[in-house]
Amino acid sequence: MIAFLFILLIGLVLVYINVSSVAKGKTGKIIGGAVLFVLFLGMLLRSTLIGSYIVTFFAVWLPNSLILYIPWTLYRVAYYFTQPHHLSRHKVRRVGRWLLGISAGVTLTFIAYGVPHNNDYKTNLLTVDLPSQYTESFTAVFFSDIHVDPLFDPQKLERLIAQVDSIKPDYLLFGGDLADITTEKMDRIGYDTLFKKLTGGAKVAAVAINGNHEAFMANSDNSPEEWMRKVGFVVLDDSTACLGNVCFTGRTDFTVARSRDTERKPLSELIPDSIKIVEHVKDTTDSVAAETASATDTLASATPNPTTDSIADTAATVAAQTVYDTVVVYRPWILLDHQPKGIEKTHAGRLPDFALSGHTHDGQFFPVTFIIDYVWKLAYGKGALGGVLWLVSSGFDCWGPPVRVGSDSEIWVIKFTAKEKILD
Repeated sequence: MIAFLFILLIGLVLVYINVSSVAKGKTGKIIGGAVLFVLFLGMLLRSTLIGSYIVTFFAVWLPNSLILYIPWTLYRVAYYFTQPHHLSRHKVRRVGRWLLGISAGVTLTFIAYGVPHNNDYKTNLLTVDLPSQYTESFTAVFFSDIHVDPLFDPQKLERLIAQVDSIKPDYLLFGGDLADITTEKMDRIGYDTLFKKLTGGAKVAAVAINGNHEAFMANSDNSPEEWMRKVGFVVLDDSTACLGNVCFTGRTDFTVARSRDTERKPLSELIPDSIKIVEHVKDTTDSVAAETASATDTLASATPNPTTDSIADTAATVAAQTVYDTVVVYRPWILLDHQPKGIEKTHAGRLPDFALSGHTHDGQFFPVTFIIDYVWKLAYGKGALGGVLWLVSSGFDCWGPPVRVGSDSEIWVIKFTAKEKILD
């Protein structure tokens, strides 16, 4: 975080130097200062419509402008130390205006393309073969990083609701970063109703975890986790729950843990007891059922008008002879952790069978899409972290600008397939 803030500070300094060079003297300084002022104003008004528009423009413009400003600044510095004469102020102003115009044009092009591209999310299919000890197959829909804000399109969520209803998954899994507006505002807009419809599409359970933006939004009057519970999610916060024939562990996000001034629990403390004992009627059921039918028929023929009680008593006597057996069902263990940092090196013992993350957005838009692979060991897609099969999603929507260039908004439909039993 400190490194990121330092890089951001350097970037803002470069922006000020280059933007202020587009005009003479105080006029240039006023222009450079105004750009920074509007940028910070947008961040302060992030939860409003006007603030969201400002953030959308500057979030896309800033990295693209630095692609131009960094080499130009290095050239000016090198020229200063190697040439007997400085660059003329006229040339500096002319180049500065060109660079500002080009970066603004690229930004507007990215926004024109990236907004509709972000709104048209993809559906990715993945089949995961479960280890041989698991005998139950199941389907999950996984999505992450919704980031509901003033620019979020509710119709996008409505399309997801209709899709989940058509898929009818056993589990709906959410990987964190719910919203960048308060839960009160979400209720006022009607997102509580929409999310209740969404979670209602899971046949067994809808499971959610917190992300780093839950730390940014949490306060005494706003609890994203409680809101998610209210709309039907089972929220796992450094906890484990076995739901149906699957066990899930949801990690507390690293940023959330820091905001609470706590440590995340060791994963070894969250390993589930995934053995489920069920009663199963032995094959003698058929013979018992035949005896029940025979006894009922005999009683009916012996008594012209047998009473209901006598038939019920006879059936109960035969049913009491039914023999049950116990069957051990092993349940898979799935880990949800918002940031794909992997398993802690100190972990010993059983590893999850599968893990899911979001957070990276796959860079979201160029040039961050190029840089992101150098930031995360697994920035997107299916891979392995710490010996665990891991899936990192680019997210259902975006932070800041709803712009996708070089990445996709998406959900994942995952079919966990158990091996067929071999009949003797």
